[in-house]
Amino acid sequence: MRAVKALALSFVLVFAFLATVTAQNLPMAKPAEVGLSAERLDRITQWLSGEVTKGTIPGAVTMIVRNGKVAYFESVGAIDPETKAPMSKDAIFRIYSMSKPIASVAAMMLVEQGKLTLDEPVAKYIPAFKDMKVSVEAKGEDGKPEHHLVDAKKPITIQDLLRHTSGLTYGFFGDLLAKKAYTDANIFDMNLDNAQFAERLAKLPLAFEPGTTWDYSHSTDVLGRIIELVSGKPLYQFEKKVSWIRSGWPTPVFM
Repeated sequence: MRAVKALALSFVLVFAFLATVTAQNLPMAKPAEVGLSAERLDRITQWLSGEVTKGTIPGAVTMIVRNGKVAYFESVGAIDPETKAPMSKDAIFRIYSMSKPIASVAAMMLVEQGKLTLDEPVAKYIPAFKDMKVSVEAKGEDGKPEHHLVDAKKPITIQDLLRHTSGLTYGFFGDLLAKKAYTDANIFDMNLDNAQFAERLAKLPLAFEPGTTWDYSHSTDVLGRIIELVSGKPLYQFEKKVSWIRSGWPTPVFM
């Protein structure tokens, strides 16, 4: 959990940094020079401005780079809806669960390199996930719901982590007893390292049978730990040294 949260914070800083650094280091180009339509790009600005006017978003910053040149870089709206301070192009945005696709891309890079396959069981890398239990709810004699733990019918796979069908869950977004177990376990203890966090998750019941139900969950936390084990690097370092180089963007010097 700490790794994913640290990664999320890192990318908040990185995106703000890249918006400025990319614009400074890459040459600007007219849209037509890189095969884009200035008129159609302007529709992006118009649409975002319209969303600001409607109050859907306070503001936005958008950059499009093609063939190593910045063809579109615009900001609209306000950086603070209360003060109405104009949105700056180097504004910092908190990305929250957008760390999920970032970690997923990192995992798929390992798949592309032949170091990871989608059908592998999670337990291959984290043995604690070998014999998972699934929470099955039923009414007790007093009429109140209670849950029984049964053996999972199939192991959790890497694919399940990527598509959030692992059976893992969060302690919110619903009133299932399995979700309450996550809250009671205090798994958000920031003193846990990534290995300890994964081990604690493995001791909790699954809310659903693996592979059967999509549920917004801690799947990415487990995926992040597997990325570390397979790559031999902390998740933060793997993303820093591999993902940015692969993208062709400048590696942030402060990371």
